[in-house]
Amino acid sequence: MKRKILKALFIAVSVPLILVLCWFGNAFFGNPLSYFLATRTAQTHLVTTYPGTDFYIERVGYDFKISGYYAHIKSPSSADTYFSVYISMLGKVEGDTYSSVVKGFNTARRLNEEYRALTDRVFHDPAFPYNCFISFGELEIHSDEAFQDPYVRNVPFYAFNQKDLILDKSYNIPEMGRQAGRLYIYVDSDVVTVERAAQIMLDIKEYFDQAGVPFRSMDFTLQYPFPDEGLRPDGSVTVLRFLYEDIYADELAVRVDRAHKKATAYYEKMDAIGT
Repeated sequence: MKRKILKALFIAVSVPLILVLCWFGNAFFGNPLSYFLATRTAQTHLVTTYPGTDFYIERVGYDFKISGYYAHIKSPSSADTYFSVYISMLGKVEGDTYSSVVKGFNTARRLNEEYRALTDRVFHDPAFPYNCFISFGELEIHSDEAFQDPYVRNVPFYAFNQKDLILDKSYNIPEMGRQAGRLYIYVDSDVVTVERAAQIMLDIKEYFDQAGVPFRSMDFTLQYPFPDEGLRPDGSVTVLRFLYEDIYADELAVRVDRAHKKATAYYEKMDAIGT
């Protein structure tokens, strides 16, 4: 009798525990049946939605953040063709990201990676003399929606339109950098003045010229370094999209000071509207 009671207690405790563990396992890792359904659905989706292509499923995985599955799709004949299909636990297609292929997003990403590799070559050169907290370059490539939206004010006149990019085309990256390359540079210095910022910006321009890595504009911030303890001291000089052709010695500090005041006003405005 006692043994039956213990067995009943064990079942009463273990069954809910197993159910809870299964629920957590399903929520965070998925389950074999749903994985099978997702894989089959992804295969069907490729056949019915993209017939006649060489697309293939690189990997199927579970994402607990969306409580569903994804299938990474690639093409052996196109470096810029890759996207994901999102699938529910019951094997229903929730959507895919093929628009990133046709709208030029993937091509833009590839070109940005190639340009960033060029700028990293300069920034990571042991001869580069400045201690950069942040330093990288990217191409100003914006979506067609950004060009068309009259309320978007963040597209410079020299930017590339993403929709004009050609899938898998090999571009002249230095020339693209000359037209629309943007450097992002934060330099730590014990001296933070407009004059010092102007001097460093001019030096950096010369380093890039010597390395044969063109750019069109520079976001530059001169700031105090972090102390051994505590917060970074207040005070900095910041310019946004400072054009390459404006970086020359004659009265450069005056132009930097003007640009710094403009950037400060811009950030104050953004803070005021909560963005």
